Amino acid sequence: MRMINIEDYNQNYMQLAKPICDAKKRVLLGTGSTIHPKYKEKLIQLGIRYLFIEDSKSKGISMEEMMDMPTWLDIISIVENAYKSAEAKSPLPLTDIQKSVKQLIEEVSKRPAIMLIPTSAVDQGLSLFAHSVNVTLLALQIGKKIGYTFAQLNDLGIGCLLHDIGKAGATEQEKHPETGFNMLRAHREISLISAHIAYQHHETIDGKGFPRNLSGEDILEFAQICSIANDYENLVSKEGYVPHEAIEKIMALNEIKYRHHIVLAFSQGIISYPPGTNVQLNIGSKGKGIVTRVVSNPHRPIVRLIDINKEIDLSNQPTIIVESILEESYMD
Repeated sequence: MRMINIEDYNQNYMQLAKPICDAKKRVLLGTGSTIHPKYKEKLIQLGIRYLFIEDSKSKGISMEEMMDMPTWLDIISIVENAYKSAEAKSPLPLTDIQKSVKQLIEEVSKRPAIMLIPTSAVDQGLSLFAHSVNVTLLALQIGKKIGYTFAQLNDLGIGCLLHDIGKAGATEQEKHPETGFNMLRAHREISLISAHIAYQHHETIDGKGFPRNLSGEDILEFAQICSIANDYENLVSKEGYVPHEAIEKIMALNEIKYRHHIVLAFSQGIISYPPGTNVQLNIGSKGKGIVTRVVSNPHRPIVRLIDINKEIDLSNQPTIIVESILEESYMD
């Protein structure tokens, strides 16, 4: 299985490896289906940009760093219900939220690194809720690398899963952090630190964030973790950056927007070149390949060289680097 841009889909030799769902989580196309060109255009209109497919190139590609889609969709539904409750000014479904966070902690604890399902792999009607799930996965991965306890990860996870809940009640973008904070602190079961994640996740250590222009140590570490996870997820899912470029943009803001130790923990648990990525290595004409898996180093994957059908582990080859990412059309 591998992930491709929907524009690169070819019905002649590609089949879906994961189902495509609409905003109500109904399956539009199931595993094993092919996509007619007219139907592909409809999917693009729904905001779906990425597909998971099987073809001759996908053999041997491992995506174990990615959580399974049914579980991901179930948690997205719970976040969506939380937003509906917030809009209706009803109590949040905290039992479901707490169970979801525990499940996400388990997902992160069993993986050395994280690979996200892009929010643009589902109907755009789910993107806000999918974004919250992805941000939580990233934040928990950072917290794990820092060495947080389960209790700390739990508070971090709840705050991150609901970090944008204020958008269900705020009319202006810059007011959603405070609105979300007030919503969360109204629930005594939610810790104040989780509520402050919603309040502070747009603050930056240089004092140029919002809503209160906090700076330096005035910003909670948990909120900083949410901030970096939020920014990375937006870069990948909304702005279309490939992971290694998004990581570079985050690292360029070290000690400007984010504290150094958080950037370091982030970089240790995020995969630069996800399995299925087409790459050109710096070894000349034979360097065209596809990433098959990531084992020991999240930035040094195992690559299958296309022309000679041989795998090379970049973690054992320090002089060999990824020179560029190749479009699907260059792999034929």
